Amino acid sequence: VVTADVVEGTIEDPLLIKGVVSPGTVMGIMPDAPAGVEAVVTGVPVAVGQTVAAGGVLIEVSDRPVILLTGEVPLLRDLRIGDRGEDVARLQTALSEWGAPFADGIFGAATARAIRTLYDAAGYSATTDAVALRSELVFAPSPTARVVAVGSALGAPAASPLIRVAISPPNVTAEVSEAVANRLVVGQTVHVSGAGIGGEQAGTISRMDGLGKSDDGAYRVPVQVVVNDSLPAASVDRPVQITVPPVDSERGLLIPLAAVFADAKGGTFVRLLDGGKQQRVTVTVAETGGGQARVNTLALAVGDRVVVGVG
Repeated sequence: VVTADVVEGTIEDPLLIKGVVSPGTVMGIMPDAPAGVEAVVTGVPVAVGQTVAAGGVLIEVSDRPVILLTGEVPLLRDLRIGDRGEDVARLQTALSEWGAPFADGIFGAATARAIRTLYDAAGYSATTDAVALRSELVFAPSPTARVVAVGSALGAPAASPLIRVAISPPNVTAEVSEAVANRLVVGQTVHVSGAGIGGEQAGTISRMDGLGKSDDGAYRVPVQVVVNDSLPAASVDRPVQITVPPVDSERGLLIPLAAVFADAKGGTFVRLLDGGKQQRVTVTVAETGGGQARVNTLALAVGDRVVVGVG
């Protein structure tokens, strides 16, 4: 007869979730087309996966650049010398690296010089009167953007969105059932592993959305994980495994799951070995995991031996 000791402890069974590396926060960019000009892609200076810093050219449309600047709000109008307002102040803040003055909200000669300096650095010429054009200056809330997709090929009409960029590092996403979601909380520490990310990294659940219908028709909860170290852009779309360490559970009597038997009425019991004889003891299984069961009964104690199988 094969037996096992009754011990005291907690169930420790990590939760394993299949995930994938996602690009991060992605935004589409579609600058306004200049009036009277057919919007055709005439240059694609960056490749998918490449990172562009503020002041860099994302794409060229009708022989004119689309330049990335840092800011939360896009240009609401074309701006020129003499214009005033909050939008001018935002533009001046974005142009500080190229010599724009203190953001006083007045578009003067110094702001115009900053526009020209920006265009010169990008390899283009600004308009004669240094107008800040909505068709050429686009804004993203981060100082760098990673190209995720280009909407139109070279020589094709500009499609919307013209270009899609990621404005945050790659993260890990997964879709889980409602039952699994109930075991997760935002801020929970997890471990992410996979060949595409070079091994294992620690991370944190950063976001959980509401229950929604997935592409396959099942209802699931989207989960987002941010890892402690930046994931390489090459890891995007690679599969990973998310391991959620067990949350401390209630302590109790633990026995091998194989020592729990079921009767014809659906009850559960164990076979206690006492003085060389087997005694049937009714138990209630509180939880299982890792090949163990935590059972509730007053008829067992730590150190008792239960039958696991017949050897």
